[in-house]
Amino acid sequence: MEEGIDIKIRDGFLLDGEAVRRIAFSIMKSYGMDPDPDGLDIELGHFGENYIGAVAQLVACKGSKIVGSIILKYQSPNDGKITGFYIDSKYRGLRAGHLLLSEAINRAKIARLDGIYLDTWDKMETAIWIYKKFGWKQIEDPPKSSGAQRRYYLRLK
Repeated sequence: MEEGIDIKIRDGFLLDGEAVRRIAFSIMKSYGMDPDPDGLDIELGHFGENYIGAVAQLVACKGSKIVGSIILKYQSPNDGKITGFYIDSKYRGLRAGHLLLSEAINRAKIARLDGIYLDTWDKMETAIWIYKKFGWKQIEDPPKSSGAQRRYYLRLK
């Protein structure tokens, strides 16, 4: 797996769930969003569990400290979806987001997916900048029931 400036990417485990949720839910709240670990954010609520549809659950670590996460799940038999992509604000700028997204894309290719979807909010400007840098294209907005404002797609094949 790739490494950055003291950042390592590894598969997430059940014991990582609390740290992952702490980071993600703190960021959500800072943007005025209410975390929903049993609904819209169910993948975060069950991080590290080997649930049906999970392709990869990854964490970024600086030493033994978890500083970010990303989840890749099946959206359909041929496409994946990224969720749970959050980087602790104290550790931004160390390439953790870049490394997590790169590894998730690599895992999607290994799973022979045609492409990957992700939903996001306009206020997540830095994340949107990273997506565009990786070649993601904005497509039709997600349904309001998704809790997000924008949808992006990365074609892999």
